[in-house]
Amino acid sequence: MTPQRRKNILLVGNWRSDTGYAWKMIERFWIAIARAFPDRQTFLCFPEVRTVNPEIPAAGIKVEEFAFDFRHPDVLAKFCRDRDVELIYLTDRPYTSRVYSRLRHSGVRRIVVHDHTPGQRTRPSAAKSVLKRMAARTLGADAYIACSEQVLERFVTVGCLPRARCHLARNGIDISQFPQPNPTIRAELKISPDTVLIVSCSRLHPYKRVHDIVDAAALLGDLDVRFIHIGDGPDLALLQARIHAHSLEQRFTLLGARSDVAQVLSGCDIAVHASSGEVGLCLAILEFMATGLALAVTDEPSVSRVIKPGMTGITFAHADVGALAGSLRALATDPDLRRRLGQAARAAVESNHSVQDTINAVVHVVQHALSH
Repeated sequence: MTPQRRKNILLVGNWRSDTGYAWKMIERFWIAIARAFPDRQTFLCFPEVRTVNPEIPAAGIKVEEFAFDFRHPDVLAKFCRDRDVELIYLTDRPYTSRVYSRLRHSGVRRIVVHDHTPGQRTRPSAAKSVLKRMAARTLGADAYIACSEQVLERFVTVGCLPRARCHLARNGIDISQFPQPNPTIRAELKISPDTVLIVSCSRLHPYKRVHDIVDAAALLGDLDVRFIHIGDGPDLALLQARIHAHSLEQRFTLLGARSDVAQVLSGCDIAVHASSGEVGLCLAILEFMATGLALAVTDEPSVSRVIKPGMTGITFAHADVGALAGSLRALATDPDLRRRLGQAARAAVESNHSVQDTINAVVHVVQHALSH
């Protein structure tokens, strides 16, 4: 009897192939999934293919340029049918969709949705909860992966998803990369060893509120501090104009996207994150903590959840520039406080946020989905 041919796996990138940021972590999930199923062909589609991490094709993943657009379910179904796709691994896509039903009709047997989306959500009314539970049963995915306890709870209380389909793969990082012993950023920018260097790292998007950090920098002109930001995005021109308006060109530097984030962080003293919301375990915050930086974050619950205020970092009122400046002033003028908070933050990441644990959890969910 001829053995049944194993069907294939499709991984879906939502943005162009060189987006970076948290997608570098997702690349590690893709690679691990492909390596866990060497007897299957793993496809990866991006709406636009530019440079691709060489580890992706090295893992046997076939990269294709294809926009996985839910507005065209018949096109998606044909794409999956032509590649004999059995399982689709999606990131930050809807919990329920009629598209999932259409894909199943094309031969897709399992759909996994991994959710990293930020922010708080409102619980539905009793009547709406009933409708959402019905949709989850008929139009939902087969498994949902949460990157934090907050998102896991959101699956059930807001998404009304069956708890048995919900899994946790808590965000983690590779602690061995932090800190790097070669802090060249000070030499690159000609920053004195005595100057307190404050770093932030995120996409330049209004939601990340980097403009609050720029405004806070303008309130600290009496201190010997410098600010740098790692990342680019749609707010770049607006932030450049804001820096110019405050005459901060010599004190606030937008570094753009960097491939040497660990080395840059190792040359800093303080990290700040002013975002309006995160998924609860923001990778940038974990990297700051792993480097042993004193950390100031907004008190918005999905951002501050990852730290213990007063122990592994300090918090300031969300969208309050004065409070943000005050927190940075307290850290900039107290090296003992910086040292204590940074050491405790590093220890917390070492104990609780291993990237290998995250990868193992994601692969386990995919393996379970395919085995049932």
